[in-house]
Amino acid sequence: MDALQTFVALFVFALLRYLPVVALPTLSPLGWAPPMVRLVLLLALSWMTVLALPAFEAPPYWRLPMGLVLAGLGELLLGMTFGLALMVPNAALHSMGWLVDMQAGLSASNLLDPGGSGGAESLMGRALMLASVVLFFTLDLHVLLFRFLHASAQWMPLGRLDIRLDPTGFFGLLGGTFLMSVMVVAPVILGLFCMDVGVAYATRSMPQANVFFLALPFKVAAGLGLLALSLWFAAELIGRLYRDALLRLPTVMGAG
Repeated sequence: MDALQTFVALFVFALLRYLPVVALPTLSPLGWAPPMVRLVLLLALSWMTVLALPAFEAPPYWRLPMGLVLAGLGELLLGMTFGLALMVPNAALHSMGWLVDMQAGLSASNLLDPGGSGGAESLMGRALMLASVVLFFTLDLHVLLFRFLHASAQWMPLGRLDIRLDPTGFFGLLGGTFLMSVMVVAPVILGLFCMDVGVAYATRSMPQANVFFLALPFKVAAGLGLLALSLWFAAELIGRLYRDALLRLPTVMGAG
């Protein structure tokens, strides 16, 4: 392959690596941006990455169509792994919001919603995910993400077939992420648990009264108030949640 063909191949490989985390709405933190903005950013990042790479000779399997296809699939797999480092914290925060919904009684809103589609929607989970999107850009975590994307071209060169994903690193990512997400909502869970203890004592003392439905508005108000107070102090913890997921990426990719 000549220099132009090598450059084009590297550019396509960079596109495939950055595609999931920059352009796909389900994995990218830029899912709110217009498609044209995401496309231009994808092309610009890929172009600058290839220009910053040192000159090297193309591997022999790049001269074969099947070798290029396999290398492209490997790059797409690495890009999906980067997207996983963003999707897992979002899923963890949404799960913790659903847990708070169940404890505060907000899950009953799905039964009382005549215009609902029948699917369970987590109000607290939606609030936590919106807060995490704001904090992702406020704490400059998008800059850290792009630095990792650029650095990945150094410790895992573009178009190589020696990809070694480590299951141990993946399970470590899952465990650490969900543990820190529990810490984000721990004050809310503990506060609502104390209210549940009081409601249980009142139910025991007054069995003729339906204390659960009488206390439900107070539990919802307490849950919303505790969540607001928790988010006031949990900004750095949510930032650590994403930083830890990104820092575990080399281990997941077998390069740590």
